[in-house]
Amino acid sequence: MAKKEPEQTGKRPTSTRKPSRPREDVKPPERPASSSRKKQEPAPTSAASRPRGKRTQPPPEPPRHKRNLRLRALIAVVLFTLVAVLIIEPSILDAIWPFDAPAPQAIADPDAPLATFYAPAVLHWAPQIEAWARAYELNPNVIAIVMQIESCGDPEAISFAGALGLMQVMPLHFDDGENMLNPDTNVRRGMNFFNECLRQYADWDIGLALACYNGGPGVVYRDMSTWPAETQRYYRWATGLWEDAVRGDGESPTLDNWLESGGQSLCTRAASRVAEEAS
Repeated sequence: MAKKEPEQTGKRPTSTRKPSRPREDVKPPERPASSSRKKQEPAPTSAASRPRGKRTQPPPEPPRHKRNLRLRALIAVVLFTLVAVLIIEPSILDAIWPFDAPAPQAIADPDAPLATFYAPAVLHWAPQIEAWARAYELNPNVIAIVMQIESCGDPEAISFAGALGLMQVMPLHFDDGENMLNPDTNVRRGMNFFNECLRQYADWDIGLALACYNGGPGVVYRDMSTWPAETQRYYRWATGLWEDAVRGDGESPTLDNWLESGGQSLCTRAASRVAEEAS
């Protein structure tokens, strides 16, 4: 016997499962606060009641006296370094010192005393040397040194290269018709060229100016080791005589060495010439 199908009523069958009860441990969601209600700001707390923890503010600056100590220490280090550099290399001072150095004033001082250690034939011209120093605004020892090395005071000295007179001036420095052996003319042409070396090429360096006088302006721009041997000797003798004169010494070891190295024969001829002119 066939089973009877249930009739379709059009209604969904109801579930026979029982509804679950809400859990008592779950709290219902809180109602959001009304937007119209103002939020209460936390009351300010005193410094004593604030919780202690890591500081979020930047560290305070060091006290003023500590900053001053650091500044003084820095200045002391800079000054110490500067003094040490100047002791090791004094020539640096000439490059950074904004005022005139004393060396040019000494070279250009016509009233400086003439040293007494020069050869007798050179000191024979002492009154004229002092007058020439005033005329050409030079220390009289500059003129005496050039005369000592060049001719030892012989007004008629002539070198193998053709240099003439007291200052051994080359003919190209004279004008046509000038008496190249005349002492005044010879010294004038010689000191004009020396002043050009001193002021234009050597920048008031007495040694370079004397080297320029002997070897020409080109030596100023070259290393001393490349100078002609004669110019190197000339520089050594001339600067040594200058240092002796500046110190005010009554004797000159440099002049003694120069005489022993061959200068004595030049001075012997000069002494004979001066004696002939005096007689």
